Amino acid sequence: MGTGSAMRVRGSVLRNRFLDALAMALVAGLSFFLLLYVGYGEAQRNFERFHVDKLAAQGRMLQAAIESYLRRDLPLSQYVGFRARAERLRASDEQILALAVHDAGGKPIFTSGDTEIALLPAVPERGRITVDGGEVRKDRRYLQLVLPLANRYERVGSLVLTVGWPAIERAVSTQFLPLAYLALCLSVLFAAAVGFGRDWLARQRVPWLQILYASLFLAMAGAVVTSMVQLYSRGAQLEAKALADSLGQRMTEIMGFHLDLRQLQGLDRAFGEYRRLNPDIGAVALVVDGRIAIHTDPFMVGRPWSSDASTYEYRVDVTPSDSPQRVEVAVTLPEDIVYGRVLHNAKNFLALFVASAFLANLFLQLAGTLHRAGPAASDATGEKALALIKPVFYVAMCVEHLIYPFLPQHVRSELAAGGFSESLAGLVITIYYLFFALTLVPAGYLVQRFGSRRVMTIGLLLTASGLLALLLPGSLLPLVLGRTCAGIGQALLLIGVQSYILAVAAPERRTQGAAIIVFGFQGGMIAGMAIGSLLVVNLGPGGVFALGAVAAALTALYARIVIPAQTGKSREEDGLSAALERLAWELGQALRSRSLLATMGFVGIPAKAVLTGVVVFALPLLMTEQGYRHEDIGQMLMIYAGSVIAASSAVARLVDRRGRTVLVLGIGGLVSGLGLSAIALADTALLGHGSYAGILQTTMLAIGILVVGGAHGLINAPIVTHVADLDLARRIGAGGATAAYRFL
Repeated sequence: MGTGSAMRVRGSVLRNRFLDALAMALVAGLSFFLLLYVGYGEAQRNFERFHVDKLAAQGRMLQAAIESYLRRDLPLSQYVGFRARAERLRASDEQILALAVHDAGGKPIFTSGDTEIALLPAVPERGRITVDGGEVRKDRRYLQLVLPLANRYERVGSLVLTVGWPAIERAVSTQFLPLAYLALCLSVLFAAAVGFGRDWLARQRVPWLQILYASLFLAMAGAVVTSMVQLYSRGAQLEAKALADSLGQRMTEIMGFHLDLRQLQGLDRAFGEYRRLNPDIGAVALVVDGRIAIHTDPFMVGRPWSSDASTYEYRVDVTPSDSPQRVEVAVTLPEDIVYGRVLHNAKNFLALFVASAFLANLFLQLAGTLHRAGPAASDATGEKALALIKPVFYVAMCVEHLIYPFLPQHVRSELAAGGFSESLAGLVITIYYLFFALTLVPAGYLVQRFGSRRVMTIGLLLTASGLLALLLPGSLLPLVLGRTCAGIGQALLLIGVQSYILAVAAPERRTQGAAIIVFGFQGGMIAGMAIGSLLVVNLGPGGVFALGAVAAALTALYARIVIPAQTGKSREEDGLSAALERLAWELGQALRSRSLLATMGFVGIPAKAVLTGVVVFALPLLMTEQGYRHEDIGQMLMIYAGSVIAASSAVARLVDRRGRTVLVLGIGGLVSGLGLSAIALADTALLGHGSYAGILQTTMLAIGILVVGGAHGLINAPIVTHVADLDLARRIGAGGATAAYRFL
């Protein structure tokens, strides 16, 4: 019997370790592969941009020659010289599959290369990518740059350069494929550390597990950055070669006349103009027998040409066949063009690291609690019961906030596409909060009647349905239906989670239970906006909606299987009518309380108005109009949520010790006004123009949103304490007073 018991205990330990390792492998794998996916998407877009810039540089010379002809009021169809120029261009770059000139109706006039390649359809305006007046079009086979051709009066046609898209995609995939194996190995390593070293790690004062996770994440990020640098370096070299070849073709024509370079007037200005048209260029030079004859930096003229290790350099020999001198055109691109694009992605990786850290910490706590409390869930109470509910609320908040970085823009564009006024966007956003508030009271009745687990599950399924509704054809109706379902679902979930916590938490753990909601909301907000803003770039809004719906449905399945059922009540006195009567009486008392109305009017309502009207709605629209990308918007909203968490945790302890909620709320309102002033200042002409103005604008926005977040952190928790201390709370109870405040 003793031997059998020992074997069962050992089997249970091994099973627990395996489950811990499997859970951590999934968490780490999700983080690492999400990082890899984001890096892959960024690399593909930037490597594509290098090819587009290369095509633009190559096509710009031919475009200028054709437009010079058109400005003499001559017809495009009679242009002579296209074939010779196009053939030279194709000979200098084997990646170019075809060049063509099309008339204003899209009909081909001249072609060179593969004549079977047709002009790809135009891209809708909201998804269009433009480069120096040209339009990028692509499908699964080809990437085209369409440059306009215009005479003195109007656009009369297009110059189209085509390269193969699979070759670009294959270059990125080849570079990133080994990283998938690295992500898998790092996930297994982290899982093994958790599965076999948890007991030792738990006894250490130093948080080695968190340090290990951060180290592995940084190692993965370093590998992704290294691959991006290598890929971008290849792209920069291709661009330098194309720029040099393009300029070299023009110089070859000039040198063919055997002119003395000293007799050529304005060649230095032509080089300067070429650099202006191609801002990535570091320098352009004409080198004769190793010495610089012409340079975009006049200080370099007359010096020997020497290569610079900090630049990408390409030289083209333009020496005439019978010339005793060696003449070369040199073009350089600074390495900063590569590292600048990589550094632009560094903040995306940092945001993803923060989101992954929240997720990993959540599941590490869950695994640790289950490890200490045992495997059974049906009789879960206390610490284990609280640990089981954390993923439900956290993931639900994460799913809801996945769409916030781009929801206002998406709503406005969908309304415009359907012929509706864009002013209805505010109404669509408001519908969520309206149905959220209207559902709170019925949700409490449903919890009493059916139990918290069932209400949570229904709330999660409604959240998933709301996201799926946004994928339906149409404009206004799917938007209204989707946000209505989301508002009802989130209200059911909140009341279900809150009721579950009150039912299972011991009296001494009620505060910890309430912290689950605070952490779940703010942590889910940070993670959701970070992940959503990065994924929408690759998946598009529809892809993020579908992903969020799947995550919500899986969380509902988790709640249904793992969360222990809570017995509902069917007593008549606890019915919906009784709850509504009680709420009506409490609201009547609340509306007669001057102190509560003052608190709401001067603090509560303005704070909520700033959150919903400015932070969630207006700020994304403002930043979109200013040219910020989705990930920039999401990261700005992350700053808000992080500031709220930091300020709330600090001020809660202060208020508990010293009280003085009126002073804290007053400071919060004042600071909120200062933050809004900084945000408003970022959208004025006072910051000037140019690159420094852009930096100042971003800085002012970040400071403003940081200050507003801190101000709301000073308000969110103390205002509940303040309401609970009012005379109204002594008449109807603290719970009734706070419930009335939240509803109003």
